[in-house]
Amino acid sequence: MTATEAQSSSTDEPEALLKPSERVAVALGILPAGMLSGLDTFAVSVALPSMQGALSATLTEISWILTSYLVASAIFTPLYAWLSRRIPRKQLFMIIIVGTCGTALLIAQSHSLIEIVIFRFIQGFFGAGFNPLLMQTVLATFPREHQGTAFGWLTTGRMSGIIVGPILGGVLTEYFSWRLVFLANLPLGILALLLIYRYVPSGQAEARKQFDLFGFIFLSICIGAFQLMLDWGDKEDWFDSDEIVLLGLAGLVSFYVFGIHLMTARNAYLNPRVFRNREFLIGLLLGFLLNFMVFGYAGLIPPILQNHMGYPVLTAGIVMTPRGVGTMVSSLIAGFLMLRYPAKPIVAGGVILIALSTALMSTFTPDIDMWSVVLAIFIQGAGFGFLSVSILAVSFQSMPHSMRPDATSILSLSRRLGSSIGVSVLVAQLAHSTRDARSVLMENISIYNERLHLMPMPDNWNLDNAEGLLSIQRIVDKQAEFIAYLHDFRLMTVLMLLMLPLVFLIRPPAEPPSANSGSERRGGGF
Repeated sequence: MTATEAQSSSTDEPEALLKPSERVAVALGILPAGMLSGLDTFAVSVALPSMQGALSATLTEISWILTSYLVASAIFTPLYAWLSRRIPRKQLFMIIIVGTCGTALLIAQSHSLIEIVIFRFIQGFFGAGFNPLLMQTVLATFPREHQGTAFGWLTTGRMSGIIVGPILGGVLTEYFSWRLVFLANLPLGILALLLIYRYVPSGQAEARKQFDLFGFIFLSICIGAFQLMLDWGDKEDWFDSDEIVLLGLAGLVSFYVFGIHLMTARNAYLNPRVFRNREFLIGLLLGFLLNFMVFGYAGLIPPILQNHMGYPVLTAGIVMTPRGVGTMVSSLIAGFLMLRYPAKPIVAGGVILIALSTALMSTFTPDIDMWSVVLAIFIQGAGFGFLSVSILAVSFQSMPHSMRPDATSILSLSRRLGSSIGVSVLVAQLAHSTRDARSVLMENISIYNERLHLMPMPDNWNLDNAEGLLSIQRIVDKQAEFIAYLHDFRLMTVLMLLMLPLVFLIRPPAEPPSANSGSERRGGGF
């Protein structure tokens, strides 16, 4: 960061901040909006099997209900950097809440898959604004020394939505109808709308910036192509599919064109100067890896619990709950710790806790006791909370106020792409490791191996007929897949530890303005 930027980071803050009591009201006011952003996706995912039967859709067709939302939210997340400069933050917040609830009502009334997919895409446009606006509200409302605490509360609100979402979706789908899953957004959306209208200051629109249509088009093509490639890659056997190859080429070409445009245009779609900020780049990398882990493990842990450890679906869900609890508790603790201590040890603590949890998971056996599993999952959740809150605070500790709309949108996009890439990479690695482990295990299974003839084996393990060989093969396949899960956990441990040196590059924040700078003055705006 240049000296000019460093100076501006302390001088371009809002002219007046709110009283402490008013800041608390703002934090509580945006909590339901944070819950709404997490509740929708995770509740809908539970209802998909029921929707598939009701709409007579194939597995690929029904997956578009999730894919359309994810693609739209990824494409339009950067757009909110421009929109938040044109529309006052409070009004924009209320627009996306009304849009999210309105499209949820339309989806609940739909009777065809194509209608639902279209409305989910529109809902993704509105949903893309939640994370950037939530972060902008915290940054604009709270002085730097209190932003860690505010981000802790914000993370707690998001996690409560993620925890409640699957439970609520399961109950409504099982005992009522999948349509009520979408209508469940309405009470929470109305509450969020009322609280934001009552407690969140209006904010000010900035000087109008011309819209960079060229940059928007090419960045949208890039994000959409990569998102579709990641979503379809595993189903289409990756680069053995012409469609995946074309999507990859479209993403690379559009990324190259957008990159050149970003560096040469006078009025670029996003401000390239945000990438010169060291702390923001570190937060970008750690945030990407954090979501890589969070959503990657969401696709790994439930199957290993159900398919290899024999847990029923309900028990597996209960065993997963401590991760969310750990994240909520550690988020609050991290926020309060950042009032007294620098962020560097808290970031390091989050990295180490996640690495410890994955190292413990890499030692799992099919007959491990439940409490050992719960402990590893709780430690993982605690690490997520410490790391999420601290890297949010670090990312913006030296970011000039004028660059925050771009920075919040880019950070949100990075974390969203981390989620998609995490699921795709870990699933692909799981399949690759399963094949490797199966090859090793099958090497010695042969009628010519005398040791197998001398070993006591179950009656159905007969090397002399096809049925007996098939029984052995099923056991080998299951063991190979279990070994592959352990390989994925080891891979995550290594990746987290490789990120640890980044912590030492985090610089302490510059001294805040003096006590008389107005941090406790009352003001009507941000």
